[in-house]
Amino acid sequence: MSITKTEAIVLKSLKFGDTSKIVTLYTKDYGKIKVIAKGIRKPKSRLAGTLETFFHIHIVFYKKLTTEIYLLSQAEIIKPFQKLTKDLSRYAFASGALELLDKLITGEEPNPELFELTKNTLSFMGSCPQKSLEKSFWFYVLTLADILGYKPKFDRCISCNKTIPDKFILFSPEKGGIVCQKCARQDQAYLRLSKDSVRSALKLQSIELDKLDSYNIPKEQLREISNVVLNLLDYHTGRGRDLKSLEFLEGELGVG
Repeated sequence: MSITKTEAIVLKSLKFGDTSKIVTLYTKDYGKIKVIAKGIRKPKSRLAGTLETFFHIHIVFYKKLTTEIYLLSQAEIIKPFQKLTKDLSRYAFASGALELLDKLITGEEPNPELFELTKNTLSFMGSCPQKSLEKSFWFYVLTLADILGYKPKFDRCISCNKTIPDKFILFSPEKGGIVCQKCARQDQAYLRLSKDSVRSALKLQSIELDKLDSYNIPKEQLREISNVVLNLLDYHTGRGRDLKSLEFLEGELGVG
């Protein structure tokens, strides 16, 4: 058993016993882990209020190779991202980002780039104009796909590498990119994208997060992009389309 320190983002938690919680964290140095916070639900617990969803925290825990749930010793708030919990749409989009991260990451493999992306996206979602919330979510999903090795190819046909001049373009979730009419096969399933949606998807893949406010993407293009990237992730991981947060977004906010 070793005493370990790292930064973490709180993904979710559940009650355990009468006074404790089991908390799922995405850490900077150890990937996704679960910790037990003993006695945290007691009124005088020194851990009380430090492990809320979205919180960026510094933790000390006991890492033991023979167990999948580690014992949390200390937690200190770095940034609570409180604005995410005070606005319904901010909460929903941020929850969707963390839910997707939780579903796609299964082990304790460190990925500092993914940790920074998640932290910076939560920060952006907490302060950006309402019109940029949905863009920031799909920016996160596309960048997440890139980091995990599923980056969709939108610039050229993934089979012949030629540019595609067509007004409507086919996307293959299986191949992970757009396909020209000559390379398309009748026995394969494709999704349709407009030329403008392809252009916007390429922009989301290249733009800096803090520049998103300056780039407008119509909702119909975001719908097409979202359909493509979620089907891509679902095809390759089996975990792209079953997001409870997206169901809420579709039902309550008209997203999707």
